[in-house]
Amino acid sequence: MKIFLSTLLFTSYCWMGPLFVFGENDKIAKLDISSNKIPIKKESDQWLRVSVPFKFQNHPKILALKGSRPNSLSQAFNPKFINNVKVKLWICFANKFKQSLLGSGNNFKDSDFYQYYSSEIEFLTLDFDRSTKIANFLFPSAIAERDGFLQSSIKPVGFVVEILHDDTILELSNSVYFNYRGATEEILEKFKSEALSKSADNEGILIPAHTIDQSYLIGMGPVNMQE
Repeated sequence: MKIFLSTLLFTSYCWMGPLFVFGENDKIAKLDISSNKIPIKKESDQWLRVSVPFKFQNHPKILALKGSRPNSLSQAFNPKFINNVKVKLWICFANKFKQSLLGSGNNFKDSDFYQYYSSEIEFLTLDFDRSTKIANFLFPSAIAERDGFLQSSIKPVGFVVEILHDDTILELSNSVYFNYRGATEEILEKFKSEALSKSADNEGILIPAHTIDQSYLIGMGPVNMQE
């Protein structure tokens, strides 16, 4: 009976048909944020928590089948789960202490005070539903305080988020944010390029939250601990 119900469920999933195609923004997953704000809060005296909330919209494996049923072991999967999901985060904070000390003169630009950080979490499997999932990262409070941006409301200069399934990047409509009025696509791409290239200077500072406390995985799924 259980096998019959599982087969019926799978068939109903598959015959929904290819409602969307790959490459469209937010058709597989989307960031569950408003006003381009990702949650950042002081979690404790030791840590700031940076959260990336996201939702699944459609199962990429089902879309790939284009309405047919799997006919091989490599195509077979349980549609109630989605495997091999990576969430990558790059975030930029301005060093307010140095900016205040040196001022905006002396040939310094705002971007001279930007500091970039990055981290990623790989979920081996997640429930496939439309509830909000949260990938949590931790940033040392002491470094935020040292560099002058530990405030009641912590505002990053910008961020870049990538969500991948089986190492394929899923298109997100608001994956890049840069706090600059009138930011064009060209400016956003330049900011993204800077974030990806310069975050290596601060490797290991922003970390997956579960490496400190496994309770951050509650409601999520098992992760690749070898990352």
